[in-house]
Amino acid sequence: MLNFYKNRSLRTIFLAIFATLTFVGSAILVFDVEPQLMMQFLGASLLGVGLIIVAALTFTGLRIAIRRWLNR
Repeated sequence: MLNFYKNRSLRTIFLAIFATLTFVGSAILVFDVEPQLMMQFLGASLLGVGLIIVAALTFTGLRIAIRRWLNR
């Protein structure tokens, strides 16, 4: 358990997930937003993050390929 506290990336991921769940929970319980609507927003945001990750991986792959092609 001590390694969890020392690993900054694990802490950041845990805090991000906790903050997301807290936001969704407070929107449903405090502000009376429909759970189905919040799940749609959560799904749309996860899809957006996934698209950003795929775009970043594609750009990185192209950058590495171009760099190797130019160094020949």
